[in-house]
Amino acid sequence: MSILFGHPTGNPNSHQAALAYFESGQLEAFCVPWMPAPSELSLLRRVPGLSRWATRLERRLFAPLQSAPLVQGHVGEWTRLFKRAVFGEYISPEALAYEANDWLMRTMARECSRSSVTAVHSYEDCSLWQFQKAKQLGKACIYDMPIGYYPAWERIQRELERKFSDWLPAGGFPSSRFVRPDQKRLEMELADLVLVPSRFVEETIHQFCDKRTVLTPYGIDTDYWNARSRSSDGLLTFFYAGPVSVRKGIPLLFEAWRRSGLRKVKLRVAGSWQLSDSKRRDLPPDCEYVGPLSRDQLREEYRRAEVLVLPTFFEGCALVGGEALACGLPLLTTSASGLTELVDLTCARVFSPGDVDCLVDLLRWFAANRDQLPRMSAAARAKAGERNWDSYRKKVCEAVRTLNSGRRSGNDRID
Repeated sequence: MSILFGHPTGNPNSHQAALAYFESGQLEAFCVPWMPAPSELSLLRRVPGLSRWATRLERRLFAPLQSAPLVQGHVGEWTRLFKRAVFGEYISPEALAYEANDWLMRTMARECSRSSVTAVHSYEDCSLWQFQKAKQLGKACIYDMPIGYYPAWERIQRELERKFSDWLPAGGFPSSRFVRPDQKRLEMELADLVLVPSRFVEETIHQFCDKRTVLTPYGIDTDYWNARSRSSDGLLTFFYAGPVSVRKGIPLLFEAWRRSGLRKVKLRVAGSWQLSDSKRRDLPPDCEYVGPLSRDQLREEYRRAEVLVLPTFFEGCALVGGEALACGLPLLTTSASGLTELVDLTCARVFSPGDVDCLVDLLRWFAANRDQLPRMSAAARAKAGERNWDSYRKKVCEAVRTLNSGRRSGNDRID
């Protein structure tokens, strides 16, 4: 097969999927707005006011793909980055993200006409136009779902809006302002194969439609995310990383933290604030909001903490969970995290989304069983070692290879 692949920014899982095709000789082209070269990042660092952008953009650099066939949209992406830098307070990041999505769909729909292309592979929110073109040309459509299916989220979101209305920022859920539900449904209808990172995502799809799904769990870069000896200050540190939002369960976490009455503990919360400003001024006792972090800063936070807490209501396969495990942190998370196939009682405690009483009990359990944390830390590192990107790339190639042997119908599943 020759696969046209695309992603609107370039993130770890998309880089690895593209590499899977490149290594196997199946990559027609990787469509991405901009994959900066080391020289370009070096230049940005020397421009006054842009050094912080160089740090953010560094995560788009992926050396194994530097020699891969790329289709890029430099001018459009540079324009969006300029808008973010100059008009950051007045322009919506979601609006700019959808501009990148539209560029990707338009570009892949054009490139799909190459006679050598046999399949297109792209992601939720940025697949419709190229899938429509591929169907016209008789080519296969591979749909990548990094998070649960949107109709399932709509149900949960309505309940969260009712329950946590005073937690939401002006305008409601940030992710709802530019969302395109009809596009998401059409993309799913057109897909011949859906790649999912967890059973949770798979179940949300099969609630609404019969689709062939393949489980392709994300890998963990254990070379970068690794543990080191911890120097304790006598306080048990719980750590949260990710968007500070209702979907991620922050209202639940703050309520449980207040109710737990723990002593000699602290809670550190990292990520972009997506809640009402009034809640930021009313943090629970022994809780510190540290804001967004760079990759290196995040690793240091993992290494200073003892437990990662992720009370999410809806997820795909939370990358922070794998990173934390690799750094030796036991997890306290929900069954909606997409991590239940990876963890067990040796390294984690899992509860049902929204169960604040259970979260209180589990916070207290960790505080009362500090002597078990070294053992759980070792088990966490071992679990992280079971997931690697080599395995992910192999699963992607195996899944796509089956398209050659004929399309299957219904909700067939390959593990």
